[in-house]
Formats: sequence, C-alpha cells, structure tokens
Amino acid sequence: MKKILVLNDDQDTMKLIKIWLEKKGYDVKFTGNKNEAINLVGTFNPTLIIIDILQLETLLAIKEIPEYKTVRILLMTGQTFGNFDTNLPVDDFIQKPFDMALFEKKICFLLKDNVAA
Repeated sequence: MKKILVLNDDQDTMKLIKIWLEKKGYDVKFTGNKNEAINLVGTFNPTLIIIDILQLETLLAIKEIPEYKTVRILLMTGQTFGNFDTNLPVDDFIQKPFDMALFEKKICFLLKDNVAA
C-alpha cells in the first residue's frame, strides 16, 4: 500500500483529504507540526508528501535530510503559480481550491514510478 503524508495547518482540510485518500486505498497520516512531520517521514516512510505552501519551512527541513531527498512532494498553494518560487524542491504543484479529479491525477502520476510500500 502506498503511503502518503499530508502536512497542513488546516485540520478540516487535512481530515477531508485523509478520508478521501483512504477511500482510494492509500495509507495516510497527517500533521501540521514541523517536528512531528520530520519524525513521521522517518517512521512512516511515505511514498508521497502532500504539503501546503504555508509549511514551506517544514518542506525545506525535510529536504535537507539526505535520506528524505527522494520523497516525492506535491505542493498545495492558494497562490497563483507566478507569485511564488517555482524552484522549490517539489515534484508538482496544485492550486487551491482544486478539482479532485486533477488532484487524483497528480497523485497517481507522482506515485507511478514508485513501488508500493
């Protein structure tokens, strides 16, 4: 089963995404806490991290740890793509509010090269 870690400060958004992803067959954990997020990357070993732009500091901290550099990242943002640095260490972006079909397509694309955990 593929593992997805969702990092977001908005508990309601995280819960909805978690429920939706679990219905799609993914093993999902979520947090909005930087230290817990870094710990979960090591213990949960996610195949994909879905992270909100407001968790940028956490993203950069995760990507600085050598064994986590290859974890796939989908960045959620409420900003238009021209308004933030697109050179961030992420594999794809999705702008909020997003269409769930597009969200699913991006997740499937990011997970296609990964072996189920």
